[in-house]
Amino acid sequence: MKYLTLTLLVFCLSCQKQVVDDPAASLSLQQQEQFKYNVIRYIEKLAPKASQTTKFDSVYNSYYKEVAQKCELLYYYKNPENQYIYFAIAQNAPSLKVKKVATVGKLKLDSNAAIQDYEEAFRTWRMEDSELKTKTKMLFSKYVAGEDLTNYETANAKGAFYIEFPDGQTKYNKELRMWETQSTTN
Repeated sequence: MKYLTLTLLVFCLSCQKQVVDDPAASLSLQQQEQFKYNVIRYIEKLAPKASQTTKFDSVYNSYYKEVAQKCELLYYYKNPENQYIYFAIAQNAPSLKVKKVATVGKLKLDSNAAIQDYEEAFRTWRMEDSELKTKTKMLFSKYVAGEDLTNYETANAKGAFYIEFPDGQTKYNKELRMWETQSTTN
């Protein structure tokens, strides 16, 4: 009976869905660059003189191309069941020491490979590269698995720094595809 239980446990563990989180396992370097470029206008602050309505104008292409090249696609997973693509992209953050933030989200493409559904789940706090990669990998795995991440948000993380937002004031507006901050003044 003990061997049967052990055999069933090993079988069940081997049947679990394996999340591929290394972009190189799914995408060529050129595809990784294109992916970053496709989402950078959502992740990055607006180009100089651009607005939310003009940020996709071709006049800003060179700005966003340059910014996308400076980002790193940390983790990438395409769910074969629902076709959502989960991603984590790191960017340099203003800091005295070199630090980065990661944006984690998901998207779905239409039949013409255009983004039809896009949502950012969270952004991390600024961290040095090794800490960012470790924490983001853990959070990314939990996000892809559909686990609750509220314990990693600042208000619940007991002094540890994982997720900067969403928080009590900043939420993601999926319809507008941007983060919005509510005013605390009356």
